[in-house]
Amino acid sequence: MSQSPIDLMRVGRERSIAGQVQTGDTVTRYWKYPASQAGAKTLVFIHGYRGNHHGLEAIAGALPEFEIYIPDLPGFGKSTPFAGQHNIDEYQGWVGKFIAALKLENRPTLLGHSFGTIVCAAHAACSDDFSELILVNPVSAPALSGPKAAMTRVAKAFFSLAATLPAKTGESILKSWPMVRGMSIVMTKSRNRTLRTWVHAQHDENFNDFANRKVAIEGYTASISHNVGDYSREFKKPTLLIAGELDDITTPAQQRTMRQTIPVETVLRMHAGVGHLTHYEIPAMVAADIRDFLGGRP
Repeated sequence: MSQSPIDLMRVGRERSIAGQVQTGDTVTRYWKYPASQAGAKTLVFIHGYRGNHHGLEAIAGALPEFEIYIPDLPGFGKSTPFAGQHNIDEYQGWVGKFIAALKLENRPTLLGHSFGTIVCAAHAACSDDFSELILVNPVSAPALSGPKAAMTRVAKAFFSLAATLPAKTGESILKSWPMVRGMSIVMTKSRNRTLRTWVHAQHDENFNDFANRKVAIEGYTASISHNVGDYSREFKKPTLLIAGELDDITTPAQQRTMRQTIPVETVLRMHAGVGHLTHYEIPAMVAADIRDFLGGRP
């Protein structure tokens, strides 16, 4: 199989089967990626803020031996919003409802990326419906203490402005091309022109896939109000952390500090030359980390 991120996403997308379940007051759309062999281990992927299931398809494409489910978060992609607030408590509760609705024979491995790591961490702190926890680019410290704290303050002010404007105007600002492309340029660390162009195209296509302004603003507020470190001391399952040395949100030092708070078996894989977009830039390496971590487990 080709290890190109572009090809891996294509392979994953071709393998997907769409489905939906009722989870509380929302309809959750999800995509199943069947395993290439019987009796395979199951993984549930939770994507990041303002994304959808497509963001994690390249990793799914690199893991054909596992059965994988990737839902769209409520309010993003094709899943309907919550009736109430889009906060961490609601999202972590939804994770449990989604896993239960799948009616799996065995507990799955739970994986989150970026904002999804906060959601999965909150769920891991209070639930026992999964077997292992994998956090890809975990947001392990408060956003305002990260390497791009100043940029976070600017973004916070930007979202506050969007919240005060008329709904249509505020939503248009949130979806503006300069904002989306600027974020993509800052986050993408690869110097490969073809890969950079593809990553920008992915953000152009998927980063504005949210239901309305309320979802976007509440989701952003949740993303900067919590971090994995708020919940890590309560983890009870073996944990894998996958991070990039150039991450603009959490530094390697902050990742190592958070790791020390986890009271159970924990592995940290740190990748050089990549930042917060490991799922786009090095999905084959992320898949290899996952395969290695799960390989010796029943």
